[in-house]
Amino acid sequence: MTTTTTTDVTTAAPVATRTRVGWGDLLWLTWRQHRWTILGTAVVVVGIVAVALGFAWHADATAENHDRLDRSSYVDVSQLLALTPTALGVVIAVFWTAPLLSREYEQRTHLVVWSQDLTSIRWLVGKIVLLGAITVVLAAGLGTALIRMMNSMNAATTDHVPFQPFEEVAFEAAPQVQVGYAVFGFALGLAFSAITRRTVLSMGLTLGGFFLARLLVSGFWRPYFQEPLRKVEPYDDSALYWNAGNDGSWTVNSGYADASGNEIDFTRVCNSAQSNDNYVKCIADNGMQTFRDYHPADRLVSFQWFEFGVFAVLAAGLLALTFVWVRRARPV
Repeated sequence: MTTTTTTDVTTAAPVATRTRVGWGDLLWLTWRQHRWTILGTAVVVVGIVAVALGFAWHADATAENHDRLDRSSYVDVSQLLALTPTALGVVIAVFWTAPLLSREYEQRTHLVVWSQDLTSIRWLVGKIVLLGAITVVLAAGLGTALIRMMNSMNAATTDHVPFQPFEEVAFEAAPQVQVGYAVFGFALGLAFSAITRRTVLSMGLTLGGFFLARLLVSGFWRPYFQEPLRKVEPYDDSALYWNAGNDGSWTVNSGYADASGNEIDFTRVCNSAQSNDNYVKCIADNGMQTFRDYHPADRLVSFQWFEFGVFAVLAAGLLALTFVWVRRARPV
């Protein structure tokens, strides 16, 4: 008797595999999500750049007719135009990155987006690469155009220099400084967005933090990026009104000094002098001089690069904090 054995062969069902999201697809997705915000900001920046370059061209074209330029409204308008870079950093910080992560958390779309084929870190890197690159280009372009305008306006005026290099507006318009502010605002908004997970809260904290950091650096640290030089001179009533002057220097402190150059309070012993000459002689007889602490014009560029470095380091720290926070944060 012959026994026949039948063996069942089971065919395994094919396993569906997901294709990992490529960097090109990720950048395209980022562009699709943020294109209107990017384009809206870019249109405004390009408009400001065009106006600034137009003013520069006008100043260069009328350089031989200084009086005409001085009497026109171009100087006043250009000074208002020079204030616009502050707004760019605010827009990027508050409206670009502060809602970036918090909106995903609030709408819970991160649960779908950060799936097994797209991790939260890859998603975040894609956002930072595209939006960060555009941020740098816009900030550098705006700063370059404004500096070009300021240089032309300064060269075309005779009785005064409308943009002193160390003045806040002119100093902060430099391309490298603008890039530093923009990337700092970018990173600050992103960090608050990741930490708070609330759009309105992160926008408010970002706005306050951005201006606070700018104020602390410009008002309390910038004057002492480097030790100021001190100049001591005999008392002269006109010297009481020292300022940066057309030599481009920046006076950070001034007052009265004794014969050794030490700072002293103003003496009233000569108040009874009958004439200005007698008053000046009395001041000199009492060993009183005037001094000013200042930064020479040749320190301008190094100060601007130092300030860029300050905000770039802050931005790097904030980005690192964001990556760590997102990686360790609970998904819900």
